[in-house]
Amino acid sequence: MIVAKVNNYEIKFQEYQSELKEVLKMMHLGEPNNEAKKRAIEQLIDGHLLLNSAKISKIDISDDDIEHEVVELKLKFESEDDFNNMLIDKEIEIKTIKERIKNNLLITKYVKINFPADSEIPIEKLREIYKENINSFKTQEMVKASHILINGTGKESLLRADELYKRIKTKDDFDKIAAECSDCPSNCQCGDLGYFPKGKMVKDFEDVAFNLKQHEFSKPVKTKFGYHIIMNTDRKESVIADFDEVKDALKNRLKKINSELKLIKHLKGLRSKADIFINHKEL
Repeated sequence: MIVAKVNNYEIKFQEYQSELKEVLKMMHLGEPNNEAKKRAIEQLIDGHLLLNSAKISKIDISDDDIEHEVVELKLKFESEDDFNNMLIDKEIEIKTIKERIKNNLLITKYVKINFPADSEIPIEKLREIYKENINSFKTQEMVKASHILINGTGKESLLRADELYKRIKTKDDFDKIAAECSDCPSNCQCGDLGYFPKGKMVKDFEDVAFNLKQHEFSKPVKTKFGYHIIMNTDRKESVIADFDEVKDALKNRLKKINSELKLIKHLKGLRSKADIFINHKEL
């Protein structure tokens, strides 16, 4: 079954389904929606156009390069037999795998040669972009917290949490009880959960953690995980990063964007000259 055609190349349903699976992983989707379907077929079309351009450019890919990628692929399996069984299960020959690897290497090399992310960006331009987007460089407020978790949301769990809470008078008391009594794996770090911004933890836990003062601990807090006794151990206020702190990352990001824009423009040119048909009913 053909789902699309690019000049004389036919994109078959099996190839489309394979690409769609990868798109679903990237988009963190369980089921395909229209956006995922469109992205999958568009990526296949762009990939073919780039591959064709790479072949015309006579870019060379060595056998050693291909064999290296084959080895990397095999290392993802427990054994050579597991790899070979995968080929049998999917009815794929090793030469097909090597051909796909070669095509991917051709596209990657073609893009790297023709659209390198190495354009120079003046420091004045970086400062201008920094000032225009100053709020984008604002860090999130974060707290560092530890907790003692008692599994379960019933009366017995609450009574146990209350009992432990009454024994806590100091930070040292908290650390000792967290290490000995908490049901969370963090007990091996005295309940330390590290730094986290708002939106990272469940709301009931987060609301309490952000409202505690440093080394202040809460009464038992109920969440779906059980009862928590929470201690705030540190806080990082929201601040705007200095230009010198972000200039290198900003420059690299802008270089990448410039490269991507050139590639998009190139693909538009390739598409304008290509005969493209998409069988939307089969997507």
